[in-house]
Amino acid sequence: MRATREQNKGVSSTSSPSAHTSPSHLLLIDDDFPLAKLIAEYFEPQGFLVSLAATGEEGVYLCQQKRFLLIILDVMLPGIDGFEVLKRIRKRSNTPVLMLTTRGAMRDRVQGLRSGADDYLPKPFQAEELGARVHSILRRSYPKARVVRLTVDDLDLDETRRSVTLGGRPIELTGAEFELLRLLMEQPGTPISRGELVPQIFEREVQGMDRSIDNLASNLRRKLGQYRDGSERIKSIRNVGYTYVAERGR
Repeated sequence: MRATREQNKGVSSTSSPSAHTSPSHLLLIDDDFPLAKLIAEYFEPQGFLVSLAATGEEGVYLCQQKRFLLIILDVMLPGIDGFEVLKRIRKRSNTPVLMLTTRGAMRDRVQGLRSGADDYLPKPFQAEELGARVHSILRRSYPKARVVRLTVDDLDLDETRRSVTLGGRPIELTGAEFELLRLLMEQPGTPISRGELVPQIFEREVQGMDRSIDNLASNLRRKLGQYRDGSERIKSIRNVGYTYVAERGR
């Protein structure tokens, strides 16, 4: 577990405060250490380093000393609360912030977003949902040049030619199926929500009991087939969305 409790006895520290951090360094400001452990264990295999601040004051200090890719901030903290922490962070930094809270009141969500939070997730939550929210924020905050060719295990997608091959064998896909596969292959192992997939593929918002993404995923599963051990290449994450499972990453 690579979550580090900064400046606290008994827990190892990451790089010194003046050092530049990893481009995949997340900060969790939360006094729930068991939750911090679970979050770190979820993000570590994806290449992230997670540091922990147990108080709002400690979190503000670390944000002044280090650069973080994203901050996960709990509203209910000892000392100053998450809203005050966010206010102080925003005076110095535009680092993306995802707020966590056990309070479900709409006014708290509105206050967080108005204070500069990028998203808001109530507790309790599933790790996959947190992961989907984090990656969604990162994609919005750090746009990348589109990759024209993607390869995951034996699957190859060429955007220039609009072609897909599986073990060298051409796979015929519709335009929407191609777009869904491209989005999933860009970040294998990362859950992507239906709410994010629908606008990118269909250029509209999710509407009620929208099954369009589920239908596309079903078609892709049928056309791509399973891995040799019978497991699916495209995995459904309950109440979140879908992810492409790389064989070597299982």
